[in-house]
Amino acid sequence: MIGEAVKIDQHFSPGFYAELWGLSSDTIVRWFQDLPGVLKLSKPVGRGKRVRVELRIPLSLAMQVYRERSK
Repeated sequence: MIGEAVKIDQHFSPGFYAELWGLSSDTIVRWFQDLPGVLKLSKPVGRGKRVRVELRIPLSLAMQVYRERSK
């Protein structure tokens, strides 16, 4: 495996794409929440509270979805 290049894809929050594309963060979350490759970061919560999950979306996946939805 020595000498093999590792591809690193930048990941951004739904808010980043919402601002970039002029959409709501909720729309971005709905578009990406179930897609493979999206990082799901959960935060610890107190007893009886819902788990809060933050998404980080890879740039390459975001551009692919954007191209598909802007046809």
